[in-house]
Amino acid sequence: MPSIQSLKKELRGIRSTQKLTRAMRTVSAAKFSKLNAMFGQYAEYGRQCRACFDAYQDSFLDAVRAPDPSAPPVFLVISSNKGLCGSFNAELLKFAEETLGGRDRFLLVACGKKAIRYFKGRDVPLAGEWVLADVPAFEESGALLESLLALRRDGRASGVYVVYPAYVNMLEQTPAVCELFPPARAEKDRDEDRSALFVPDRRAMIGETADMVFGAMFYELVLEAALGAQAATLMTMRSAYDAATEFCERLEGEINRKRQSAVTADVIETSAGEASQQGQA
Repeated sequence: MPSIQSLKKELRGIRSTQKLTRAMRTVSAAKFSKLNAMFGQYAEYGRQCRACFDAYQDSFLDAVRAPDPSAPPVFLVISSNKGLCGSFNAELLKFAEETLGGRDRFLLVACGKKAIRYFKGRDVPLAGEWVLADVPAFEESGALLESLLALRRDGRASGVYVVYPAYVNMLEQTPAVCELFPPARAEKDRDEDRSALFVPDRRAMIGETADMVFGAMFYELVLEAALGAQAATLMTMRSAYDAATEFCERLEGEINRKRQSAVTADVIETSAGEASQQGQA
C-alpha cells in the first residue's frame, strides 16, 4: 500500500496538471468564443459570395483558369498548430493520406505545424508551408490563397483541393475535401444571367469580383478549420481538467482515510499502553 507521503507527492503532480489544463481550457474557451463570433458574423457575407459564385460560376472560373489543365492538382491540408486536441489532427491527417493515396501526381501544401511535421516525417515533398494564427486574419488567408493561385498561373498546378476539418458542432469535426476551383462547363452548357448590367464591362467586373468571391469563400474554410481546432482543444482540456479534479478528490479522500487510520491506531496504542500500566499498578 502506498504511504501518505507518496500519495501527497502524487497529489502535487495531479494538481499541477489540473492547473495547466484549467489554464489551457480558459485560453481555448476565449479563442473559441472569438472564432465562433467571427464565423457567425461572416456567415451572411460568405453566403452572399457563394450565391454570387453560383450565379456566375463559369465566368468566375474563366477568370482564374489554369493555363495548363494537364498539370497535377494541388492539395492544401489545414491542421492545427498544436496538439492536446484529442484525435482532431490524427483523423484529419489520416483522411488526407487516404485522399492522396490513390494519386500518382499532385502537389502538396501543408498549413499548420502538425501537418508540416507529419508530412516531413514521412518524406513527402511540400510545395509550400504555412502557419496561420490560431485566430487567423483575412490577410493571412489571402496570402495563402494567392500562393495557390500562383501555382496555377505558373502552370505547375491545375485544380486546387482543400482538405480541412468541417465544423459540425463542438463535439464533432469531420475531415472533408473541397475543390476550390471546379472545372468550368462547356459553353453550350452554361446557364448564366445575361440580363445583368456590368460597368464598365462584364469581363472587367468579373475579374475584379472573382478575387473578392474566392477570397471570401476560402477565408470561410480557414475560419471553419480554426473553429474546429479550438473546439476540439476546449473539449479535450475540459475533459482532462475534470479527470484531474476527480483524481485529486480520490487521492485527498485516500490520504484523509490513511491519516484517520493512523490517528486511530495511535489512540488505540496509547489507550492500550495506559491500560497495561494501570493493570501492573
